Amino acid sequence: MLECLLDIVLDTKSARRVREDDSAVYLGTRRIRSAGRSSGSIEITLPVELEVLEGVECRLIMRDGPRPEIVLQPDVSPAHPLVRDLWQKLRAGMSEVAEIGEFSQGDFTLTFFSPPTWQDRPPLTYVDALVVLQEKESEGAEARHPGALARLLAGMAVAAAYRLGLSGSVAVGFGESVAYIVTGTAAGLGTDFERGMAHPAFWGESRAQPMGSPFNDEVWQQARPGFRRVYDRFRAWQENPDAYAAAREQWYRALAVEVGVRVSSVGGYLEQRRSGRRP
Repeated sequence: MLECLLDIVLDTKSARRVREDDSAVYLGTRRIRSAGRSSGSIEITLPVELEVLEGVECRLIMRDGPRPEIVLQPDVSPAHPLVRDLWQKLRAGMSEVAEIGEFSQGDFTLTFFSPPTWQDRPPLTYVDALVVLQEKESEGAEARHPGALARLLAGMAVAAAYRLGLSGSVAVGFGESVAYIVTGTAAGLGTDFERGMAHPAFWGESRAQPMGSPFNDEVWQQARPGFRRVYDRFRAWQENPDAYAAAREQWYRALAVEVGVRVSSVGGYLEQRRSGRRP
């Protein structure tokens, strides 16, 4: 199990300096307060970035020395069965393409928070897994963070794409497209064109409709033919990169003409709409 260290650095002159050889993340300075005169205990308020740890058991460690530190080691093991279960569902969904095999931790970059960038190995973040787990256990509750599940599935689908022979931006586009088809939410990987092309490829002549819960095995079983069509399209792009680049450029040009403004992505256009700026 990967141990992710989240340091609450004591308020010293060097508090903002986090050791470069450590996996620690500086999250701010907090003042320790009494939990009650008769309790003998103390309290500390954790920053909002750690709200996902509510209910999670954490080991508390004191690092002694000239720069003493209080360290939390969250028990993220409950997230592991969730990740493996989602991989098995993805495996079933890809079965008409090829066998993607068992889940392997070595295919991913495991982190607590989502990294700003990544290369080669897609990230799987414990924050997303814990959020999904909490919402899954809240029966009937509306998902407050739909992007968490999309990011988990996108990372897994990118790893699956590598195993299926895709690479580079084609693999990333395939991964996010699979997650988008299943969840209806973009994972933020910047693949607007690929998602736009995957959607009609998946549905074919049928009318798009809600997929159902990604935790339902039947959803993935029924999606197999559609995922095969999506994979065939991405495989063709990989074998003919010039056609891929041309199709991508044409798609963005058509988008610019349609909305009457030059934008770099669908996300850029939607951002303009949200901010109230006219094209």
